[in-house]
Amino acid sequence: MRTPIYLDHAATSPIRLEVAAAMHAALAELAGNPSSVHAAGRRARAAVENARAEVARLVGAMPEEIIFTSGGTEGDNLAVRGLALAARAARRTRRELSAGHVISSPLEHPAVLGALAGLERDGFEVTRLPVDARGRIDAADLRASLRADTLLVTLAAANHELGNRYPIAELAAIARGAGALFHTDAVAAAGRVPFDVRALGVDAATLSAHKLEGPAGVGALYLRRGVELDSLVAGGHQERERRPGTENVAGIVGFGVAARLAVDEIAATAARVSALRARLERGLASIPGASIHGDPQGRMPGTTNVAFEGAVGQLVAIGLDLEGICVSTGAACSSGSLEPSPVLRALGLPDDHAGQAVRITLGRTTIDAEIDRLLDVLPAVVARVRAASLGAAVAASTNPSARPPRIAVAMSGGVDSSTAAAMLQEAGAEVVGVTLKLYDASGTSASLGGRCCSPRDIEDARATAAQLGFPHYVINEIDTFRRAVIDDFIDEHRAGRTPNPCVRCNERLKFAPLVRFAQAIGADALATGHYARLLPTPDERESLPRLLRALDRDKDQSYFLFGVRPEVLDRVIFPLGDKTKDEVRAIARRAGLPNADKPDSQQICFIPDGDHRAYVEAHGGAGAPGAIVDETGAELASHDGTHHFTVGQRKGVPAAGGGERRFVVRIDAATGRVVVGPRSSLARRALRVSDVRWMRERPPGAWPLRCAVQIRHHAAALPGWISAPTDETGAPAVTVELDTPADGVAPGQAAVFYDGEAVIGGGWID
Repeated sequence: MRTPIYLDHAATSPIRLEVAAAMHAALAELAGNPSSVHAAGRRARAAVENARAEVARLVGAMPEEIIFTSGGTEGDNLAVRGLALAARAARRTRRELSAGHVISSPLEHPAVLGALAGLERDGFEVTRLPVDARGRIDAADLRASLRADTLLVTLAAANHELGNRYPIAELAAIARGAGALFHTDAVAAAGRVPFDVRALGVDAATLSAHKLEGPAGVGALYLRRGVELDSLVAGGHQERERRPGTENVAGIVGFGVAARLAVDEIAATAARVSALRARLERGLASIPGASIHGDPQGRMPGTTNVAFEGAVGQLVAIGLDLEGICVSTGAACSSGSLEPSPVLRALGLPDDHAGQAVRITLGRTTIDAEIDRLLDVLPAVVARVRAASLGAAVAASTNPSARPPRIAVAMSGGVDSSTAAAMLQEAGAEVVGVTLKLYDASGTSASLGGRCCSPRDIEDARATAAQLGFPHYVINEIDTFRRAVIDDFIDEHRAGRTPNPCVRCNERLKFAPLVRFAQAIGADALATGHYARLLPTPDERESLPRLLRALDRDKDQSYFLFGVRPEVLDRVIFPLGDKTKDEVRAIARRAGLPNADKPDSQQICFIPDGDHRAYVEAHGGAGAPGAIVDETGAELASHDGTHHFTVGQRKGVPAAGGGERRFVVRIDAATGRVVVGPRSSLARRALRVSDVRWMRERPPGAWPLRCAVQIRHHAAALPGWISAPTDETGAPAVTVELDTPADGVAPGQAAVFYDGEAVIGGGWID
């Protein structure tokens, strides 16, 4: 196996051996609390102050101007919020009672952007300076944006994605000349290029140890002596009451060593890394469709942000990872969001181009051979991703005999897909996990899990992959899911129909990006945790597989899969099709999976509290209000909207005289009338099914077609006849005649056709 190549130094640089040794000694020898007055405490305090002096020397500050933090994110929040709040309080003391004004840019790190959003919630006004197509900031725009009530300007010294370096001395002088404080996020710059707070004239600067080969979880804020700062944390008197809390002694010691080593090597390292980057970018220029973002004249020595036209950046990064090369697509702190980079959007790039970006960042330990290996592998990875983006299916027979089959496993975070992955790995496959992020549930109860594809479920999938030792990736399909599933769900309710979002998701969304992912990583097949079976067709004239029910009829999910194109299913495997749920849980327990006993999802995934009526109302899908009437037209009651009802519903329906139950029989969305009647009125022998698609190249048999029809997931399939398809509305439609009546035939639901165990087609009930 090749030695992994690490080219993501902007996210973090691997810790230096000298730093690790110093931290190990500190952990072993410095047991005291730095605030304690005894000998052990004094030794710890001396080590902290020693490191403070080294960090101060790194940026040209005095030791007492260094405040230790847990890292860059805390430092940015402490600086931006602490400076702004303190400055506003000082002005209000002088009876200058404005809300307060802050200036920044849309290119800042997520930590700064988050702190700015907090200030806006606190009543501050925030101006974000314009940037040009190269990500440059014009000093004239800052000068024009300053106001009498401007309290703070916060602009990064170097951009975390583009590598652009900014004229901080000029910008700080303009801000301070207008009476505003100036903070710079120097995390991407300090320790990699010369950075002197005195020469730059800044009031505050954020630093982080792990960017200069120190430990993660420790950073610092330079605060010019005499500048007021509100603490964000209440507690002890540590760090001159600016940042209460017991200091991380070992981490701070490591930061000090990393700072000392960086000071001694900055010039030589920057020159060597700049030469490596130039070599890299010459090679990138030979790949058709490659374009490099950022300022060509003023970037950090090791940063390259490149897009390959027609190739999704995330898939390129994943393809390189599977080749043993680590790169990224943007800020590590925001990678979980999976949205197109806000930095690249700010440059005016469209979302599809922004989504093609890959960030390659070099460091002190990068060597020529690693650049050569990247340039050797990258063209084939980009070509494979481009082919997948064009919609081709997973390539057949791509597996060289020298390696085990590579299987992409779609992982929802539940026990089923996790067990499928474990089974395939045990059988000798090279498993690569992938999860679709379909909606943003941040701040809702869905984050707690129990609903497919929630944030907690993504973490469960990651935990399973980590335990079994295979890679796992998350693919963002939030926008597509909203258009294909959520908007359809809302529109259907508004029209008085009863949608099935899980069927729509499989039909319109899930399999296409998963198959593209599988092709992009050179996988031989895609596996999912669905309870269904796929068998080769016995008909030599047909090349596509048959979709069959699972052996466990209680868990069978073939109903949800009728809309998946058969040529897609030809590249899919369902490892659980011949297993019962009890068997699956037993396998999961034997494998020690963390979600072996996790309950099954029971709710619609994107509705956190299960109240679909409230969700529909909140998203503009409320049906017309009107009357509840009986089958004679007599009005029984009024209602607030047809979206509160579905055919077959009893809840909320007035009972007949004598207490006989009534059910919703029909919904007229145009008039808002909800017709109710006895259970017998629900019976339907005939139904029209439109937008019909077949699992075979042509439906088997002669018309009318004899089959069984299933109208709900847990309903029994009823025998009947299907008429010859018509195409009067632009979409194939059939009429179904059932042998025995079915209750609760609800427009909007799926009707799936079976020939024995095999799915032969299906459509949507009109």
